[in-house]
Amino acid sequence: MNFIRTSFTRTSFTRTNFTRIVTAISFAALLSAPALAQQPPSPEQFQAVIEKTFGPTKQVSVRDPFYNLAAFTIVIPKDWFFEGTVLHGPGCTAGSYYQTIAFRAYSPDGQFGVQFVPRVDYFYWEENDARPMGAACKFFAPMSSADYAKMFAYRNRPKAEIVKSEQTPDAPSAYKQLEKQNEQAEQQSASLRMPPMEQGADFTRNRIHFEWQGMQQEEWLRVELLYTDYPKSVFVYNGGPHPGHPEWRHFLGVSASVSGRRAPLGKLDQYDPALVAILNTLQRTDEFLQATNDRQQQLSNAIIHSIQNQTILNQQNSQAFMNAMTAQHNAFMANQNRSFAISQQNATDQMNRQTQQAHNFIAQMDQSTARTRDYQDILLDQQYYVNNQTGETATISGRLNHAFANGSLSSNATSIVQTDSNFNPNGPLGYDWNELTPIHH
Repeated sequence: MNFIRTSFTRTSFTRTNFTRIVTAISFAALLSAPALAQQPPSPEQFQAVIEKTFGPTKQVSVRDPFYNLAAFTIVIPKDWFFEGTVLHGPGCTAGSYYQTIAFRAYSPDGQFGVQFVPRVDYFYWEENDARPMGAACKFFAPMSSADYAKMFAYRNRPKAEIVKSEQTPDAPSAYKQLEKQNEQAEQQSASLRMPPMEQGADFTRNRIHFEWQGMQQEEWLRVELLYTDYPKSVFVYNGGPHPGHPEWRHFLGVSASVSGRRAPLGKLDQYDPALVAILNTLQRTDEFLQATNDRQQQLSNAIIHSIQNQTILNQQNSQAFMNAMTAQHNAFMANQNRSFAISQQNATDQMNRQTQQAHNFIAQMDQSTARTRDYQDILLDQQYYVNNQTGETATISGRLNHAFANGSLSSNATSIVQTDSNFNPNGPLGYDWNELTPIHH
């Protein structure tokens, strides 16, 4: 590729013929509008071209569901169909977010149409610590806009054939304008004592033939690729007596915008001026521009806050190594103490296990003795009873169903009455006889 090499040094990307683009490019133009390099003279002139070719026109709007307002307007032939929206989502770099327009307009018979595909952002890095830390970072190797056009066409146009690929006519003037803006951005980065966020661009138009619903179609695919070299500050630990030092890493960001103009095979050149005019009537509304600028200000504040936090973090890292060594020593001593405590605890646990085993053995013997006594009662025709009021127990004859006592079961003076019926010795006079409950040993 003639705009950027795919091999990188540790501190910067090695470049050949690297066209730079300023970071101060209009936020809305970079993230939202198609055809960055196109500069339409006036909407009225383009509308006249459209009406001369396709007849009466109408103005339609692209609504932004995030801001809940009309974001763009565009002029299309009166009988054409139109679909469009503005997409939002998380970004990859600190303080950024994803925003792009997507729309298509086409004739009633589907033979003619224009389209702007949602912008695709992806990133590339070679060192692990150079990886961007944003919420949505797609990893993909950089390529030329011509190669991107091939990838897009073969995946999205049935039976596509690339006929021609060339630089867009307006690309040289766009590169020159962006180069001037990039010089200003470079001066700003020098005042901050940090590497510049260098950018490059590659604009091509690619003529393709394809088949759609049995119709032979011809299309110009305009592909705009913006390449951004993002510097990233990292702290490198030396592993020796010194804590470490800060270094700069770099990762590459690519934004790919694709727009299309199609017509029946053999008629594209005849109708292309009107199709170009349709795309060039696209205009942002003041309400959307204000909402976007407010959002950008929020992101800028977030970036400034992130840089301040990174500076504080770098300062703290100088003490981090000594703190790490102290923590390592403390961890070693704590580990020794834990090992000693664990040994003592293991010994105690062993004694407790042995004691519990003894208790379990005694309990098993008690259960065995109880079963033996129950079996002995059966053989001797006797029953083990408990006095529910006093908790005392006694073994007496088991020949009758009921037993009553008028005193303590442990006293020889206590009388016991047994009966084989529902007879109650207390009777109506209310004597103090307590009925005993049969139980097992």
